[in-house]
Amino acid sequence: MLVSAMLFTAIIAIGLTGYLSLSTTSLRLSQRTFYRTSVAHLAEAGLEEALYSYRLVDLGTLVATAWNGWSLAGGNASLTLPGFTCGSHAIGTVKVFVTGYDGSLTTPSIISQATIVPLDGNPPVTKTLKLTLQSQGGYNGAIVTSTSLALGNRATVDSFDSTSGSSHAAYPGSGAASQGNLIALGGTLSLGNGAMVNGNVLLGTGVAAPSQSQVTGSIVSNYTGTYPTPGWPSLSGSGGFYGLTAFPAILPRAGDTPASDGRYYYYPAWIINALPLGSVAVAAGRNVTIVASSVGSGLTLGANATCIVWTGTVATSGNSGWVNPNWAGALQIYSWGSSVALGHSGTTVACIYAPLATISLTGGGNNPSFTGSIICKSISTSGNGWSFHYDQALATLPNETGGGGLQVSKWYDLQGTSESGNLTALTGGFLN
Repeated sequence: MLVSAMLFTAIIAIGLTGYLSLSTTSLRLSQRTFYRTSVAHLAEAGLEEALYSYRLVDLGTLVATAWNGWSLAGGNASLTLPGFTCGSHAIGTVKVFVTGYDGSLTTPSIISQATIVPLDGNPPVTKTLKLTLQSQGGYNGAIVTSTSLALGNRATVDSFDSTSGSSHAAYPGSGAASQGNLIALGGTLSLGNGAMVNGNVLLGTGVAAPSQSQVTGSIVSNYTGTYPTPGWPSLSGSGGFYGLTAFPAILPRAGDTPASDGRYYYYPAWIINALPLGSVAVAAGRNVTIVASSVGSGLTLGANATCIVWTGTVATSGNSGWVNPNWAGALQIYSWGSSVALGHSGTTVACIYAPLATISLTGGGNNPSFTGSIICKSISTSGNGWSFHYDQALATLPNETGGGGLQVSKWYDLQGTSESGNLTALTGGFLN
């Protein structure tokens, strides 16, 4: 009887041991599954933290303010979020690494790596996610063309950040930089003898690459970008919208009131009538939008004024081209026409958005230069020594066709990919 009781007890003990072992294993598996879900959420939280800073920049916040609290080095930013308690006293951490936080890249990226360390001695659970972003087609390059980009001999392209101080500064601001990107969506790209691009060259499918010796940055193939044809601004609302039969010498006119967005809108009283824009001055501190059949020389902006022009043909000449003492984003020319000819002397400070136009730069004087951004069908220069200075602040300026800012282009899990094995090198040791 005693032996039977002992055998029965042993059988129960073995069964209980197996049950406890199975229960413990099930508990660990369920905890591991819970941790896998939690670590994915933490990694997504890291992506959202970086996207929030990008969004602040899109809305006009200064870069240094938008990325406050991040460690900044070159064009990269990194952040470690504080520890998280993830059940059963496990500790979770999130590390986020960002490239091109300052607008220096047309395709910046975010890598978020979350790790949960269980306290039961089991291996850590890690999830690494990556987002790549792409400009929505605002002013994201010094020059963007779709069929032909030809620069003359000894042409130079570089960049600067006009917002490096408390207000927009003239070139070179805090100094010339190497972020003056050229984008050739199709056709051909030709750099003249001695020409140098201080930045990247982004090429659409089939565009032959220039010599690497003429490019300080990367030459990227198979680039895609969208630059829609400009239409018409909205010309309706209560106050601020004025039809004209002729443009006065100064805008806004005395007695005119701005629209709800703070701008004054002027357009032909009869849309079908030609109303060329001649010599017009925009008063200091005022924001004016103009619709004109053509634009020539003589447009002048006062201090802290902005002017957006919608037009067909653009042709300037002589010594009285466009005067813009402000940053390039203060003067934006949108053309739905097929020709833009800049033949006036002196430096041009502006943004030109003319995706259907052939642009020729024949003026400029002894030291021809253009500060801002040009988007067109094709571009060519006459003479030698043209210099193009791209303002990096334009990368986040929304334009009137809906472009500007960044949008998510790719989202993927890095686990098990070749890129995951190179994170240490890619992030300077910040991630592993």
